[in-house]
Amino acid sequence: MTINDQVYINKILNGDTNAFTVLVDRYKDLVFTLALRMVKNREEAEEVSQDTFIKVYNSLNRFKDDSKFSTWIYRVAYNTCLDRLKKNNRQSILLL
Repeated sequence: MTINDQVYINKILNGDTNAFTVLVDRYKDLVFTLALRMVKNREEAEEVSQDTFIKVYNSLNRFKDDSKFSTWIYRVAYNTCLDRLKKNNRQSILLL
């Protein structure tokens, strides 16, 4: 039986930054797979994944236990992908 995500979230919020490693290990495949499907480039997907986990870490205090953590992190990853796609689209327009 794995320990509930909320236990690790509470540890992180109480200063145990090493507990974040557990959440990264649990969700890195989910985040990377989504990013790769959306941005269609391995390097970009890796960057989006890193950005997602940075955003998650910085926003953990805003996570409400109303939904599953996996749903919340998926949404953060999805929005991060959209931001990256918009940024890349803007850059390609400027290059024209």
